[in-house]
Formats: sequence, structure tokens, C-alpha cells
Amino acid sequence: MDNWEDRVLNGVLKSGVVDDPAKAKRLLSADVELLADPARAKTDLWPAIWAAAAALSRQFSGRIFIRCGLDRALPAPAALGPRCEFSRSPHETSIKVGIGVFPGEGPTTVWGDVRGRALSYGANIRHDTPAHPISAFALAGYLSYAALAGSVQLPSHRDDYTVSELVLPIHAHDSQVIDSAEITFVGLGQLGQAYLALLFFLTGGKQPGKLVLIDRDIFEAPNESTQILLDWTQEWLGEPKATFLAAKLRRLGWNALGEQSELTWEWRKPPHHPSLAVLGLDDLDVRRMAVAAGYKWIVEAGVGTSFLEPRISWHSLPCDTQLARRLFASRGDGDFRGISEVSPLARQLKATPGECGWVTFNNIRATAPSMGIVAAAYAWCSLLAVLQGEQRRLQGRACLWNPLLPFLEESV
Repeated sequence: MDNWEDRVLNGVLKSGVVDDPAKAKRLLSADVELLADPARAKTDLWPAIWAAAAALSRQFSGRIFIRCGLDRALPAPAALGPRCEFSRSPHETSIKVGIGVFPGEGPTTVWGDVRGRALSYGANIRHDTPAHPISAFALAGYLSYAALAGSVQLPSHRDDYTVSELVLPIHAHDSQVIDSAEITFVGLGQLGQAYLALLFFLTGGKQPGKLVLIDRDIFEAPNESTQILLDWTQEWLGEPKATFLAAKLRRLGWNALGEQSELTWEWRKPPHHPSLAVLGLDDLDVRRMAVAAGYKWIVEAGVGTSFLEPRISWHSLPCDTQLARRLFASRGDGDFRGISEVSPLARQLKATPGECGWVTFNNIRATAPSMGIVAAAYAWCSLLAVLQGEQRRLQGRACLWNPLLPFLEESV
């Protein structure tokens, strides 16, 4: 895989804060120390620890030292890679990330806390309610993105609007609602895998209801940098996403069926598919196709492609094609403003045979796994409400940098 095919490195270069691929790669090769409150590591903070380690080990190519009082990983939806090391001793690293504890000063230090539905940045929360898995996941994503932004010195965005604490719109639920949930997941890339990973923690590792997984694609090498259920063995390389992930979930004891299918305007929901569909798609046309396919209700999320303004969105809506046409109107991707065609980076990429490097660089959708983790957390807030019988049409927006910018959620 060429450097410019890595979606994280691609996003850093497209931001314009670093225009030398070698320098960007060097910045992203840093070691990271991830600290968490050891009194909570085995209980409510474990989803945040796992998700942060999974994101950081894909955003950075150095070692991830996890210091949380554990000697090994607890049950999780996928194994952490060999660069993730559980440690009892401090390590000198340029990047420090703290969950529930201040990790100490360093060139890049980010930390926050999570309690109940609330998450904070740069401060502890003053009550002892255990963290909800959704808010724990969201904190992991926010902190992981802040670590990336700090390491490459992304400029502040809307700093005056930031708050020290967010309360997520998590719907109160009975655990049996999750345990019996039947869901069709359409799209199994960055977002689809983040949905499934969070579902593991929401069920406490137990078997949920029937799941159907749909994706047309096979796994390719660049997927490793953003998709958090893929392990370092690369046994997934060249395999159909849907059937590979379904087999992986069945090994966890889940009732999962994978189907390699391509959605078209003629495609319709098969009778055996659950009527609740969760979309992890990056194409607006395909989102409209899914809405038109006959599912009873749709929950979906999306991530932007600008690291300067890392936007995420989510929707909850019925099978309403007119509404879908309005919400998912085709438009150009305005996140990437482009880099100068006479810059050193552009000249380097154009020097490849047939300017293949330049074409590939511009066609890659830059993103970071931390963005998908936060987007999945907000989408699951809506999904819990739907599983409880609350079918409210809504849309939401948030931006991950600076943390914590208030999110917007409104009826449509």
C-alpha cells in the first residue's frame, strides 16, 4: 500500500498543516501512552479503553502502552494488535491520553472523563455514576481524535464554542431490548464495524438477536487503517466483508448472516431481513436506495473528510423516499478544498507513472477511525430510542475538533 492510500496519512496531508509525506509519516509514528483509572478499568471504562486503543493503534504506527491496572485485554469484539502493550510502568512518550485520570504533561496531552451519559474534556466529572457504553465509546473517539490533532498541530476550530462537558441523548433502555434486537447492517466499513463493536459492549458480550450483514465489497489493504474489527494477521485481505464479519461474529456466539450484495434502485428488502436497518455508507445515492428498499426504519451516520473540520452526522427516519431525497441530495464533497498543484507534495505525487499517485491521492476519502467511533456512538443513541418504540424523525450534527463542541440534534 502506498503512503497516500492510508486514509489517516491522506487526511493529514490534505489538511495542509504538513505538506511533506515523510514528515507526516514521522509524526504519526509516535508512541502513545494510554492511561485509565485502574479502579474502573474492569467495569465501566473498559469499552473506552478498548475503543481508544483500537483507534490510536490505527492512527499511529508506534507502540500503544496501556496503563490501567490490567495485564491483558478483557473480552472485546476484536483483539488489539501486537503494538498495544499492557504495562504497569510509566513510559516516556510524546503523546499521552487519559481516561478518567490526568495522564501527566507531555508535548501532546489529552484527557477526559465519562460518567453516566456525560463526558468531559480536561476535567473529571463530579459524580460516580458508571459510564454508559455509548458515552464511553464517544469519549474514546473524541480523545483519540484530539491526540491525532495535537500530534500534527491541527489549528483550533471554533474554540470559543467549546464546552467542558457533553451529555449525550442516550435513551433509557432495558438490557432485554438489546438482547432481542434484530437489525440489518448495510455497509461494513469504518462505520459498520464501529456499530458492531459498540453492540458487543452494549450486550455485555452476550448474543444479541438476529443480525444480517450486507456489503458488496471485499477487504483491501487500506481498510486496516480505519476499520476496528480487522486484526493484524490480515486473514481478512481479499475476503468479502459481509461473509467474513458474519463468520467472525458467529465465533462470538452471535446469530449473524452475511450477504455480499450490491444495492441498486431495483433492490428490495428480502423477507428474511430484519425491518430495522442501520447504514454505514459513504455514498448518498446508495443511502437513498436503502431507504427505498422497503425497510420499516433507518438509522444511519456519516463522517466528513476534512481533518480541519471533522464533521459527523446521523439520521433516524422511516422508509420515506421524499424525505431521503431531501436529506441525502447528491452534491460534491466540499470537505477537501484541495492542495496547490505546484506544491512539493503535488509534484511528488505527479511524478508517479501516469500521475497515478496524484489521482489516487485525490480520490481517497480521508478519515480517521476515531471519527467513526464517535459517529457510531451518536447513531446508537438514536437506535436505542427506536428499539424502545420511539420512532422520531431526526437529524444530528457534531464536529470533533475542538473538543467538545456542542452537537445539534433536531426533528425533521
